[in-house]
Amino acid sequence: MTIDISKFDHWIEAWKYFYDIELQQVPLDPNAVLISSVNEKGVPNARVVLVKDVGDDGFVFYTNYESQKGKELFHNSYGHLTWYSRLQGVSIRAQGKIEKVDPTISDQYFSTRDRNAQISANISKQSQEVESRLVLDNEFKEFEKKFEGKDIPRPSHWGGICLMPSKVEIWKSRDDYLTRLHDRIVFSIDNGVLTKKRLYP
Repeated sequence: MTIDISKFDHWIEAWKYFYDIELQQVPLDPNAVLISSVNEKGVPNARVVLVKDVGDDGFVFYTNYESQKGKELFHNSYGHLTWYSRLQGVSIRAQGKIEKVDPTISDQYFSTRDRNAQISANISKQSQEVESRLVLDNEFKEFEKKFEGKDIPRPSHWGGICLMPSKVEIWKSRDDYLTRLHDRIVFSIDNGVLTKKRLYP
């Protein structure tokens, strides 16, 4: 049954509605999103990350700040996020400014991660070339041994990023799919003022 997405007064209402359904019915990574950025030459790049929190401020995910995506996002101060549910026939696209989350929040989240993930966050020189798998595995084992029986600290180059949307578009397929007259509602935020409009599909 097609839901009227124009009934939502705020993009976060739409996100919560569709994500709650996804969370209940999709067991593996319902929070997977595509993060897009551009490099200094304007060449686009995209990769899949897991969104860990969504609130009024925006979408929060965690990564290596010195990775390709980190460098590109902070160089331009803007990014783009796409979430798609094949199950529900809906996509949510957000674009906006990029900021690091408060270090204490990154610390709190890091402490909840699996120990193996904590180690990999410390040793991975993300996006840089590594000579072989053996080198990577040996670095992991050395770090694991060094911190045996100890708490693993969050590296300063790893933490949360918040995409604070200035525009969020909700796309929803219709039951009469063959017409391609699907619904598109876009929310824009300008100086704290939220507006909503419908777009041609």
